[in-house]
Amino acid sequence: MSNRYGSSFDDEPVIGAPPPADEPVIGAGTPPPYPRYAPADPDVYPDDDGYADEEYPWDEDDYYGGDEPPARQPMFYVFLFLAAVVGGILVFLVFSLISGGGSNGGIATEFAVQIDSPARDQRLEINQPHDVVVQASATEPIRRVELFVGDRVADAVDLTETPPDNRYRVTLRFTVADKGTYDIFVRVFAESGASKDSAKVRIVAIEPVGERPQAIQGRVVADATVREGPGDTFPESGSLRAGSQVTITGKTRDLAWLLVQPPAGTQGWVRRTAIEPLDTLDLVPVRDVTPTPAPTATPTAETSPTATVSPSPSPAANAPDFVPTNAVLASGGAVLRVTISNVSNNAYSGPLVVAVGGDVPQQELAVNVNLAANGGSTVVEFPISPPITQGGKRAIVTVDPANIVREQREDNNSATFVLQPPVEAPNLVITAANVTGSTIEVTVRNDGGPLPASTVVVQVQLGGQITSNSVSIALATGQSSPVIAVARPAGSGEATVTVYVGNQPMASTTVQLP
Repeated sequence: MSNRYGSSFDDEPVIGAPPPADEPVIGAGTPPPYPRYAPADPDVYPDDDGYADEEYPWDEDDYYGGDEPPARQPMFYVFLFLAAVVGGILVFLVFSLISGGGSNGGIATEFAVQIDSPARDQRLEINQPHDVVVQASATEPIRRVELFVGDRVADAVDLTETPPDNRYRVTLRFTVADKGTYDIFVRVFAESGASKDSAKVRIVAIEPVGERPQAIQGRVVADATVREGPGDTFPESGSLRAGSQVTITGKTRDLAWLLVQPPAGTQGWVRRTAIEPLDTLDLVPVRDVTPTPAPTATPTAETSPTATVSPSPSPAANAPDFVPTNAVLASGGAVLRVTISNVSNNAYSGPLVVAVGGDVPQQELAVNVNLAANGGSTVVEFPISPPITQGGKRAIVTVDPANIVREQREDNNSATFVLQPPVEAPNLVITAANVTGSTIEVTVRNDGGPLPASTVVVQVQLGGQITSNSVSIALATGQSSPVIAVARPAGSGEATVTVYVGNQPMASTTVQLP
């Protein structure tokens, strides 16, 4: 173009002329007048409007965010940790609920289990079966009971029914082959699989006494006369002073007399009440005396004209024979319950005096009794004040201490019993004995403490004939047994019905056989 308008337009570009050095060329690759938008960075864009005062440092990787993600904050990891902990707790609670639910709703099962027999430190013969009586209860049904001797299972029983009173009574059995001390216990299993062990009971296994007689030591607790035989009618052979030591080498079958050997002197017989054994008399053999001694003095009849009953000078063929057979604490130790049996072939009915002493208050009671022959028994109760609450005390029981009643034997009227802690013992009473055709139906009621599952034998004797029936029953206090049928002996007359528990006569009555 020509400069038609004068020199004021000298700066106008001329077509075809090269551009000035400082003038931009159209279409050239110059940066745009404004940078592309990117998130504000305070280091690059310090101004509030988001644009830098200096030239924008363009980088396409920065525009698209680059290859690395932005860094996570620490609170993100704390949240993940807490979520994991809470989730683990929830899983544990759900698993516990499912595995522990069962029939008991997830609640821990409560047990009560104990061994009623044998007693602690009881001596039992080896190679002989022995019963273990167990009583248990739980807040859910019990389905199995196992007996352990040491660490081995000796016996087990499975249960399918629940008793009405929720008290399971089980009898198990074990045998040991070697002498020694053993711990026995039982383990009960509930329906849900929960289990509970009883307290351990220590027993002592010994050789049968009959095969290997033993001697034990004893202490003289009262001045005593030594005799040549087990009875007051035998001649005297010496004496013992209280506090001295003796060796016990024999005993009578009724435990009324002991054969002792003093440290210096002649072996002889002493009344059991004068000796305190330092070990169990179960280890001592029975010594039967065959010859009948001659009386040391001729008794004379009572001359007092006012006496209504006088001591019997000699036994008679039709006389009874009284023996103390048991003494136990009852009513929390406030009562001493004494059992007296008639071991004669002759029945006795009338008054009888029973005396007790030793570690219990000395007292006598006169009672009217009706004792059948061959084991008829009665129970006499003595009040004890203050009550005896600890075991190990001794009770000396004497029947007919003044020898008022004529007996077949007068040397077996006294016995000493070591009392166990007061436990209400069973007290069986025959409530019915009915003759029905060829059987006698007997019903028994328990008026004492609970009777655990036990073998109860009902025996009927008529003259020399004896019939019996054995059943296994457990009776709570006040509970009656089912009818126990016993075969009727042949013949007619008065028969004796006796109930035994563990060879111990518990109740007796008579029945007329037509």
